[in-house]
Amino acid sequence: MKTNTSKKRTMSLFNQGINLYAAIPNMGADRLVPLMKAFDSAVRGHEIFRAVFGLI
Repeated sequence: MKTNTSKKRTMSLFNQGINLYAAIPNMGADRLVPLMKAFDSAVRGHEIFRAVFGLI
């Protein structure tokens, strides 16, 4: 999957996210672990999440 920046018809980032989210229950650990680590680092990078969830 790639972003919708080319002239050809591609999936938007929103639709890519929907497809990845729908695939999580059937996803193997080899794909799920890197996805969750990337999500964790993205969430930890935002100040609001650190302020709200920092105590947990």
